[in-house]
Amino acid sequence: MEDSHILIERRKNVNTAIDYFINLFTIRGITSREQLLNEMLRVKLTAKAMKSQKKSIQDEYQLFELMKQSTENTILGYFPGDKDFFNSIYKVAHNVDLIEFTLKLYQNDRFGQIFSPAYLTEYICRLADEAKAQTILITEAEKSLLGLKNFVDKHKSSNITFTTSSALMFMMLKLGFEGYKNVSILNQSIYQELLIGTRFDFIYSLPDFSGKIESLNDKFMSSRPDIIATQNLLGQLSEKGTLVTVLPARITFSSGSEAKLREHIMTNYQLEDIYSLPEGTFRPYTSIKTYMLRIGVVKKESVNVGYLGYDNGLYIDKAKVVGSKEFSNHEDWRIELILEDDDENIKKYKSSTLERVKLHEVAEVFRGKSILKKDVKPGNIKVLNISNITDTGIDYSEMDSIEEEERKIKRYELMDGDIVLSCRGTAIKTGVFRKQKGIVIASANVIVIRPNHRILSDYLRIFFESPVGIALIKSFQRGTTVVNINHVDIAEMEIPLLSMEEQKELADKYAKEAALFRETVAKAEKRFQEEKEKIYNRLV
Repeated sequence: MEDSHILIERRKNVNTAIDYFINLFTIRGITSREQLLNEMLRVKLTAKAMKSQKKSIQDEYQLFELMKQSTENTILGYFPGDKDFFNSIYKVAHNVDLIEFTLKLYQNDRFGQIFSPAYLTEYICRLADEAKAQTILITEAEKSLLGLKNFVDKHKSSNITFTTSSALMFMMLKLGFEGYKNVSILNQSIYQELLIGTRFDFIYSLPDFSGKIESLNDKFMSSRPDIIATQNLLGQLSEKGTLVTVLPARITFSSGSEAKLREHIMTNYQLEDIYSLPEGTFRPYTSIKTYMLRIGVVKKESVNVGYLGYDNGLYIDKAKVVGSKEFSNHEDWRIELILEDDDENIKKYKSSTLERVKLHEVAEVFRGKSILKKDVKPGNIKVLNISNITDTGIDYSEMDSIEEEERKIKRYELMDGDIVLSCRGTAIKTGVFRKQKGIVIASANVIVIRPNHRILSDYLRIFFESPVGIALIKSFQRGTTVVNINHVDIAEMEIPLLSMEEQKELADKYAKEAALFRETVAKAEKRFQEEKEKIYNRLV
């Protein structure tokens, strides 16, 4: 109990010191995280230089001169203040834990550096244990600061390498882990050709998910950073090595470079595990759906597919063991569909010989316009929302409206034959838009699918509402609190492409049967109402 009390008090003191340090610079207009880290590193380098002195320095002038000699010829540059200011920040910060300081600076930065939660680093630690790795590489190690020292402490017999492409983070990691003899730090990007002589038994990577890398050579199959990093790191594995990497959901289904990477992995390596990570694992930095892949060099007979759950740590929530040969027969890696392989409709669809095409090959796919509540008012532009899409079609009578210049909303204007698909909420709602008087646009909660000459709107809607269509659409749903579908993702959905004559035949038959159904229901309702009235009349 005493130890816990001491730990709590220490953390309070550390946080107070960090806050005071930050406030001192804020008063002087220095507020960016990079600048603040820069100055904390200056304090730490000065403290290191102080330790190397034979005698302690008490004089403020001597301390200031030592700082200038130790830091101003480095990447840190000139100190933005005088000796009194440096003395004040040194007194408060020289004993602050550098890693705790860095975490406090960046951990809640919604638009900055991604940091993974401690429970993810702990899970990676368990996977490294399973691999019995003697050589370990953790790329962009600053992303895994939470739990990183614990990871190192548990692998003291292994040689561990950290990489970072940031000069500041390189200095931070060097100082933060200088007491560990088995840890080496490399200032190197995983998005360029790697120059590491060592091959590793275990590699962990949390690459960037967005953007493009410029000035690449022909070695790489894509300019996307996550694909470059994965391809790069696979080449750094030892003969028994394993790469664990976190990738965005598009790796499971997208065509193009993602499909090339999937083929590269299946041909040259062994996909051992593919697990969906819990929603919100990387919030507030990103909310996109992510998967953890474990890829090995040694070929195995099966692949583990499923979900990871969180309850005071990561655990395998749902899983299925799929034979490697069977897994390789899947056109993509959407685990939602793989786990539903026992569903008869999915089985039939996957085994079907019908020609199939990606939705984006036969239609334009885009999302509607984002509209704020305050903008909804009587106006010249009608807005189609999810609530307007009903089981019997689209209800045009209760649409919202906004006042806006036509040129500003032209790209969102609905055209006759457009299919509208709900992209928020658990219910799958579809409808075919028919031309109305005036301009109608779709809201951001609706995905618009505009078929080209190769496919009929009514045929496509029929497929969307079929059991297979619903299962496929649900496989693209992301989120738990608020379920949503990305229009870029749904564009990768595979559609059975029948001849135009067959499409028309099915659409006509569907329309005929739907009309007959509605007529029959209307007659039954009328008869029921009439008979009810007769019964009620006998009671008076």
